[in-house]
Amino acid sequence: MSTIKKILRKMIFQEKADSESYIKYLRQKGIKIGERTKFFAPNMTHIDETRPWLVEIGDDVQITAGVTILTHGYDWAVLKKVYGEILGSSGGVKIGNNVFIGMHTTILKGTNIGDNVIIGANSLVNKDIPSNCVAAGNPIKIIMPLDTYYMKRKERQTREVTELVHKYRECYGKEPDEKALHEFFWLFSDGDSQLTETWKRMMTLVGNEKESYDALRANKKKYENLDKFLKEI
Repeated sequence: MSTIKKILRKMIFQEKADSESYIKYLRQKGIKIGERTKFFAPNMTHIDETRPWLVEIGDDVQITAGVTILTHGYDWAVLKKVYGEILGSSGGVKIGNNVFIGMHTTILKGTNIGDNVIIGANSLVNKDIPSNCVAAGNPIKIIMPLDTYYMKRKERQTREVTELVHKYRECYGKEPDEKALHEFFWLFSDGDSQLTETWKRMMTLVGNEKESYDALRANKKKYENLDKFLKEI
């Protein structure tokens, strides 16, 4: 993004101009946010600031566009109209470490999400979600353990990258480059492979670069290299 675009974005969206600015703003408000957490679209995200001390977000949390986190409700206004009584509504929200929250998810007050959790898009989190699982739905429910999802994703790598390559060729009339394949390079890379700068950056994500390189050294690649991969696909 050019300097001019950054300045304009800052003027328009202010503290929601980018992830770093938004996190700094939320921390100043009193919200606890860990390291390497990212808001992919801060200007499309709503974090309840009425009770910032009730929100805690861990390390390596990926928060996508349209996510809402609430610490209170105003439903008591209806009760007040009928009964005259004011009944407070509040509850903390705690999100653990290494969590992905899909687009347009709403997290209600009084809920906790554990560590190593994937929340599907358009979910309504209205109850606690334990660690090491995949959950989705409105209302949310547990879909499967994380290790089951891990194996499922490994099994689908070749099928999904094949579609990606074919569609890329149809669209652009040429072979996909390293950036287009930046999530699939393990299919043709191992510890002896020369990684591009794009792929090296992928290895640094979520703060476990060493573990990723250890896993890459043990990786049994399906294709000898990128060129042979493209010829076989």
